[in-house]
Amino acid sequence: MVVDRVALVERNLDRALAQAEAPAARLPPDAPLSERTTLTARQAVDLFTDQVRSRALDVVARALKAQGAGFYTISSAGHEQNAVVGAQLRTTDPAFLHYRSGGFMMARSRQAPGVDPVTDTVLSLTASAGDPIAQGRHKVWGSRPLWVPPQTSTIASHLPKAMGTAFALDRARRIGVPVDIPPDSIVCCSFGDASANHATALAGINAARYSHRRGSPVPILFLCEDNGIGISVDTPRRWISSSFSGLPHLEYVHAAGELDEVWETVARAVTNCRTARRPVFLHLDVVRLWGHAGTDVESGYRTGDEIAAVEARDPLVVNARRLVATGAATPAQLRELVAAVRAEVAEAAAKAAGGPKLA
Repeated sequence: MVVDRVALVERNLDRALAQAEAPAARLPPDAPLSERTTLTARQAVDLFTDQVRSRALDVVARALKAQGAGFYTISSAGHEQNAVVGAQLRTTDPAFLHYRSGGFMMARSRQAPGVDPVTDTVLSLTASAGDPIAQGRHKVWGSRPLWVPPQTSTIASHLPKAMGTAFALDRARRIGVPVDIPPDSIVCCSFGDASANHATALAGINAARYSHRRGSPVPILFLCEDNGIGISVDTPRRWISSSFSGLPHLEYVHAAGELDEVWETVARAVTNCRTARRPVFLHLDVVRLWGHAGTDVESGYRTGDEIAAVEARDPLVVNARRLVATGAATPAQLRELVAAVRAEVAEAAAKAAGGPKLA
């Protein structure tokens, strides 16, 4: 029997929220989730909203494809913790992004009130002439207002470009070339654990290390989103940490655990990169839901138990439980939030599907 994993994962979230018990006490919106974090209840709910938006876009992408109205199904599902990075960076920090960056883009867009990330994404999914970054020619994360240059990132070809941009920021100022972003800006470059093995990735990382060793500022945050698999090939356990944690001239930071723990780790990595003007390797634990893309038959290389084990680590379910447990939100509040976001995305997708294609 064929199992609809998308519907199953959606039901898992709904069930978790339906079965959750209301917290004994509510946190004030500006109170931190715990004594160990600066992440407030309001910020945590905003992050969860951004993550749900990203997930709803992934769901609607597959629905559009089934209707013949959409043309892209590589999703960000399972990678939504990258929203934490999107929230902590500035829109004046150039970002060269991996293709699973939905959460990052939703969170970053909060800093640019004129940007509608949901509409922009569904226009891209439907190859619409109204797509602001590629006019329907390519589904890609990109935005001029958000300082996200569009990238084809599948083979890590964007890492050398990102490193060059980081190198150029301080060099330009030293030689008197005008730069239209603040002097403490940094560059973010995200990629997956499999992409980290590409020669282009290693070239970009090594060039950043070499330049730092030579005394040049290279303020780049290498964001490795480690889901443990590249298409159908497992990444060996601890491969990323053992490969990059001991390299000189590259600060390695591992972000894992609860939402507020990830928040603090990301904050430390971003601050160090910004103040020390040096390359930082941020290793973010994520999972990959629903295979590589909509056409990928994951059951061909993973057992049902293996797939279910990954789904049990769904960051939306984990984060929802954390919000309820800390009193940042009630189950009813989160149920309403999820329903509202799903309706918002469905409405935007319906409008985009009926619009003109390709400019």
